[in-house]
Amino acid sequence: MMRRWRRALAVGLLSAVTLTGVGCSFDKGDRASSSASGDASSSEVKIAGWGGTTWSQNFNLFSPTATAVTPGTAFFYEPLVRLDRTKAGEVLPFLAESWEFNEDGTELTFTLRNDATWSDGEPFTAKDVAFTWQLVIDGKTKAYYPFKQVSAIDDTHVKVVYDEPAFADLVSFAKRQIIPEHVWKDEDPATFTNPEPIGTGPLVLDSFSPQQLTLKMRDDYWGDTSTDVKTVKIMAMSADAAKDALKKGTIDYGTAGWENADEEYVSKDPEHFSYTFYPVGTSDGIVFNTMKAPYDDPAVRRALRDSIDLEAAAKAVNVGYSVPTKAGLDPSVYGDILASGQEAKLDVEAAKKDLADAGWEVVDGNLVKNGQSYTLQYDVYQPYTEWVLTAQILADQWKQNLGLTVGINQLADQPFSQLVESGDYGMMSSSPTQGLQITDIVTHFDSARVGTPGEKNDGNEMFFKNERLDEIGVKLGEFPPGSTDEAFKKLAVEAQEILAEEAPFIATATAGWKAELNSMRWTGWPVQGETTWVPNNTLPADAILTILNLKSS
Repeated sequence: MMRRWRRALAVGLLSAVTLTGVGCSFDKGDRASSSASGDASSSEVKIAGWGGTTWSQNFNLFSPTATAVTPGTAFFYEPLVRLDRTKAGEVLPFLAESWEFNEDGTELTFTLRNDATWSDGEPFTAKDVAFTWQLVIDGKTKAYYPFKQVSAIDDTHVKVVYDEPAFADLVSFAKRQIIPEHVWKDEDPATFTNPEPIGTGPLVLDSFSPQQLTLKMRDDYWGDTSTDVKTVKIMAMSADAAKDALKKGTIDYGTAGWENADEEYVSKDPEHFSYTFYPVGTSDGIVFNTMKAPYDDPAVRRALRDSIDLEAAAKAVNVGYSVPTKAGLDPSVYGDILASGQEAKLDVEAAKKDLADAGWEVVDGNLVKNGQSYTLQYDVYQPYTEWVLTAQILADQWKQNLGLTVGINQLADQPFSQLVESGDYGMMSSSPTQGLQITDIVTHFDSARVGTPGEKNDGNEMFFKNERLDEIGVKLGEFPPGSTDEAFKKLAVEAQEILAEEAPFIATATAGWKAELNSMRWTGWPVQGETTWVPNNTLPADAILTILNLKSS
């Protein structure tokens, strides 16, 4: 017997679980017909870029230096499914029309569309899907997928096989983009830069410069392209330059966090300018390299967490986020499975006691134990201004509350990427609880994903190992997505308790997608709680649907 989950599949807690409304479907009837006049200004969308102020021509999804990949890949390469961002959750078709698990959740078969083509005219088939995923299974990329086998049954059916029940893995296919076998079969994913991307998406690369990408709309895309958009330009610029361009109205769309956005941006033209925060249920914050002293001691990690006032930091940064639990969950999203006593609150006395009980002293701003002195440094991703501001606030609190001096090391895109890949850090800004449901969050800490500190980060960037948490991750995967079973909740609570006690990270802020949207030239932008996609240029399907649903003003 096969278990079938299709369009109405409940998949756990998604990004917009607290939102309401009915999402729009990907149908021609959702939009007005094209009204473009042929004038470039009425058919061109300008987007503030990300990932640096200059780019190299690298569209390799599997590049070893992931953050050095040129923006725009989400417009070229598509996933088999997408996620409904308005519900607790629904998985919706994209390149796949349907899917089904076997009874025990160890096999998952997708039925693909038969009308999609690559942008060079070649047909899209199950062989492309199997080829893409086999690269990961064979270890030819840095990506990690939990299934162990993949096979193309015929041109429109592909099957993956897991060692353990894996119902919860379905949501992850929404971010697993597919590449064309006929382009990549003779290339090395570790070195190929893929300068002329061939994808199934609606946009193709028209021109490239280190400061600007120009993408043009295909006329043979499998989906609806009645949008007025004919060209998309992605402009490389600093955060300050992007803010300036947005305020002047010369950019249509940005996705950066913006402190005081209502005052600095929206108030300039409330009729046309909007700033929205879309919660995802997980968190941003600080990850510790738990194999590197002094961060290998959970007492140090807890002390650093408990000696800061995150509510005060959230108010000061003011980009729309709130404070997650100690385990990194958004209480407004995961309220039904939260462990008790998880509020992240300032407790300086507990922090000092943790340090003292573990034999630590603070001397001249450094941590000292057994005659060994440790200087603390916090490596922060500089392009995210809200992360930098948060780091500066926390450093002041550590100094005031514990006497610790924590250096803030701001790193631009490329050096930060290299640091992440190497694993040669002590404490670093990141998104410590990744995924779209509690199972994803727990398995993010899987010991199997631990690399070698100072040499390689294999996805568990905390290098954290806990056998019981590994066991819980496996058991959670045995439950169908969205489970309300009491045994599932009990496991989820235990996982949170382990994460709070071991503190491999500090969850400083609820994670979310931010967007600055300008309706002077374009309408039809996603509306929180109503459209089933969000305006984010790095999310496959969401990025595409955002553009395809725009109408010229």
